[in-house]
Amino acid sequence: MKMQSLFGLDPLGILAVLGGIWATTRLYHLASFVHLHFLHRGRLHRYKQSTDSALGSSWALVTGASDGIGKGFAEELCEQGFNVILHGRNVAKLETVRAALLKLWPERQIELLVLDAATAVDDPTTLAAAAERLSHLNLRIIINNVAGGLDTLWTPLAKRTPSEITRCLAVTAHFPTQLTCAFLPALLKRQPALIVNVGSGVGELPAPYIAVYAGAKAYNHAFSRCLATEMRAEGHDVEVLGLLVGMVATHSAPRATSPLVPSARVFARSALRMVGCGRSVVWAYWPHALQFGGLVMNLPRWILEMAVIGIARKEKAIEEAEAKER
Repeated sequence: MKMQSLFGLDPLGILAVLGGIWATTRLYHLASFVHLHFLHRGRLHRYKQSTDSALGSSWALVTGASDGIGKGFAEELCEQGFNVILHGRNVAKLETVRAALLKLWPERQIELLVLDAATAVDDPTTLAAAAERLSHLNLRIIINNVAGGLDTLWTPLAKRTPSEITRCLAVTAHFPTQLTCAFLPALLKRQPALIVNVGSGVGELPAPYIAVYAGAKAYNHAFSRCLATEMRAEGHDVEVLGLLVGMVATHSAPRATSPLVPSARVFARSALRMVGCGRSVVWAYWPHALQFGGLVMNLPRWILEMAVIGIARKEKAIEEAEAKER
């Protein structure tokens, strides 16, 4: 007996249609990847423009700017014509970064915002006062980069202390949220404006031993998506861009640079090219997008978990061995 046809198609015809749909989907994703990472031209320049000359030059606030990715963003923003507010908790480190930036870009202006992200959220007036103190500047960009707060990264949750958990959530999730809230009126006043939230690929992975940190980063991704939608719903010209990040070579995470491990400056340059891409969360560096978005995230769940567990155990062993040597 012949099998019943579906919509007039025999079984081979149905398979052909399904195969065509699958191939079309793959081609769409490939075309989207190529356009985003190789054809799209960043629109950072629109945040330097102003219809009101009395506002003066545009400023960008970078949190966690004394080292690593934050410093890379500060360097790249100076290169592209922005004055920069450097945030950190160590005045000496911030002064060193400011001196280095002014030596390379003497025409720029650099301000400092000295706040401990772990404690600034305890007093609701702290960030409001900071926003008021800097209200005379033509602030157009916020880079929420600061994160961390853990004594050790690869540690089982049962061995975390309550204060360590609270500190990590305060630094990585609470502080960027409160800072954005405090400075958002200034951005709305000077639209168009840009908010960049630096997330992490671990917020998308089932990574053991870093549940608190990964959870906080996953919050950053959701915060970016929802705030981006809120800005559109309210009719504001404020772009919100969340960044997914793989491994980056920094002073705090010393690694040899490679095509898969960029320097902080290279990563920041790639991230700023994503501005104006029309997405609220994106892999900022194309090799990371290929490595994680194209390969790792599409693995069967059990294979992905086995691979991540193996990597996490290795990193945990390295961290424990380094702790014993100190």
